Amino acid sequence: MAERREGHVDLRVVKTREAIREAFREMVCEMPADKITVKGIADRARIHRKTFYLHYTSIEALYEDMFADMAECYAEAIEAIPADMPTEDVNRVFFEHMANLDEFEEKLLAEPAYRDFCTGLFAVNMRHNRERHNPYAHLPQAEQDIVNTFLVASSLDMYRAWVSGGRAVPIERMVELSSGLLAQGANSVRRD
Repeated sequence: MAERREGHVDLRVVKTREAIREAFREMVCEMPADKITVKGIADRARIHRKTFYLHYTSIEALYEDMFADMAECYAEAIEAIPADMPTEDVNRVFFEHMANLDEFEEKLLAEPAYRDFCTGLFAVNMRHNRERHNPYAHLPQAEQDIVNTFLVASSLDMYRAWVSGGRAVPIERMVELSSGLLAQGANSVRRD
């Protein structure tokens, strides 16, 4: 639904979208994903279900919209660093950014119910990062895809483990440990 008509912003549209998004944010923080419904969001936002569908084609479209906002914020953090920064420094930016997420964002990234959406979000970010700088360009595309999948899945899973463990590992150690694992694999921490 267009927010602008002839250079004018329809404040009703803006307010309705804000109400839908805020209702969704609250519900993600309060209940499991399978309990979140369009009817529940509409009731909480004090709108009719039909109004919800004027703004979003489905609840999945709302998820994607919220993830897109998160991806944009992360992309801005990545854009602020040099494109050829070493893996360790990029990983530091990743973890420092993730450590500052609010409860809603953390749940979307760490809860198993949102995994498919989240993985898609980070695959898009990885493609964006590789357009800026691709240290794996010397590899065939199929091998690049394997390396990039490893980096995305590993980063996200380490973040998820850190969150599910109550962030017991201090952020500095988490950055050091995960950077070593990403750069050198398990051999970086193995002792025989």
